[in-house]
Amino acid sequence: MLIGPALTAAVLIAAAGADIDPDLLTIAEASDFKATATHAEVMELLQRIDAVDDERTNLMHLTEFGRSFEGRTLPLAIIADPPVRTPEEAKATGKPIVYAWGDIHAGEVCGKEALLMLARELVTTPDHPLLDDLIILLAPIYNADGNDRMDRNNRPGQVGPEEGMGQRRNAQNLDLNRDWVKLESPEAQAMVGVFNDWDPHITIDLHTTNGSHHRNALTFDGLLNPSCHEPALRFVHHELLPAVSERLEERTGYKSFYYGNFNRAQTIWATYSCDPRFSGPYCGLRGHLAILSEAYAYISYKDRVMVTLEFVREIMTYAIENRDRVIELHEQARAETIVAGENPQPGDVVGIQHRLVAFNSPATVPGYVMEPGEGRRRRPRPTEVEKDYQVIHLGRFEPTLSVRRPYAYLLKPGLDGVVEKLRQHGIEVMPFEGDARVEAYTVMQIDRAQRTYQGHNCVTLQVEASDQNVSLPAGAMIVRTAQPLGTLAVYLLEPQSSDSLTTWNLLDDHLEVGGEFPVYRVQSPADLN
Repeated sequence: MLIGPALTAAVLIAAAGADIDPDLLTIAEASDFKATATHAEVMELLQRIDAVDDERTNLMHLTEFGRSFEGRTLPLAIIADPPVRTPEEAKATGKPIVYAWGDIHAGEVCGKEALLMLARELVTTPDHPLLDDLIILLAPIYNADGNDRMDRNNRPGQVGPEEGMGQRRNAQNLDLNRDWVKLESPEAQAMVGVFNDWDPHITIDLHTTNGSHHRNALTFDGLLNPSCHEPALRFVHHELLPAVSERLEERTGYKSFYYGNFNRAQTIWATYSCDPRFSGPYCGLRGHLAILSEAYAYISYKDRVMVTLEFVREIMTYAIENRDRVIELHEQARAETIVAGENPQPGDVVGIQHRLVAFNSPATVPGYVMEPGEGRRRRPRPTEVEKDYQVIHLGRFEPTLSVRRPYAYLLKPGLDGVVEKLRQHGIEVMPFEGDARVEAYTVMQIDRAQRTYQGHNCVTLQVEASDQNVSLPAGAMIVRTAQPLGTLAVYLLEPQSSDSLTTWNLLDDHLEVGGEFPVYRVQSPADLN
């Protein structure tokens, strides 16, 4: 299948790489897009780029943001003009910080190779325009352990790289794009540490998708979860992404559209979950302008790398053109969350369970005429005949269960694991001792999933609330919602949240039917003595 005009990728590579030092070629480029880099090869290339940069402008600071489960370095390239080395230096510039990472699923390698190409370009191109108004953070190889478990049989059905690619999961057998809430992997803990330290304005998570057959080279999505800062959600979905998509096609010929899959009848196009176990919703609940990129597995490996590179470039260009708006939304999300937590109002509710719903207008998705499949499952197969489908676009979410935003949560003594997890997320947790008027939950029903998912039998609770007075001893803790991550704290601590710390078994030892849930809600400052 051909996506976009013929030779698009080759033309872009020729234009961008006419004067590239052979020692600075990526493994993808050097192999004529037959291979992808090992962890050692990624590190060696970044070090060569850094050495060249040191001889010229010293714009790139190559560091590490953590170590993988097996101890591999997780590299972070900090690129700016004038150069910066620390989050404090970056924030002092007043420039938006854009953070892009690749290889979260190590069979999906287009982001890894694209970010290496971008790093080289940024530091070897004099007066690069992307550095005029941005601080750029690049983490090309997030799942370093999975990356080096290369095999030609990984990602069956994906077009290349023919010499093999890594596996989806990390060395703990965890999917890192399901680990944003429970933070069980050292990789996820380190990545969230970058968020806590640098607080990027824009985050970009780079993937490859298979799924439904269509004629887009790349699909994308934004924050998704309606409990995110609504102006930021609206800006990304309705302004940034449509503009970037239009410009990408005009400049390169690559088509793109919102992420999704067809139903069997090709009448519905539906996106994925808004739960924060996924990067986009999680980053959105943190107040970042979050973007998901999914290059299309059925186009050539070369095209996947190039469309990913050009998509990231267009996002960065748009961020420069809309610099003031990007900064304003970032600051507004934090400030409004703090204000909301200082004096919660009865009408301020946070959705904690959601359902997928349609946009008001249908969408057109370019696809193919499908024919019946063979075998027992008989999945339809694409022909070479192009066809555009008018579809119901299930691309947004509505709350089905909401709670009033509390002033604070009180944690009974003995919840050390919960406290540690909240602090890993960057949520402030402080000691508390004394009396309080609280809303307490009684556990009415506990449902544990029969099937293990990501090493867990996830928990769903039904609870009933009642008001009562409590006296908490030393060892209790308080989480106030008047902090930048206050909304995320609500999502993590509410027992009926669709993706909470309860979901991932962190409170199992404290749950019994008829018992009291060990986290209390405080509605106002006056309720604390």
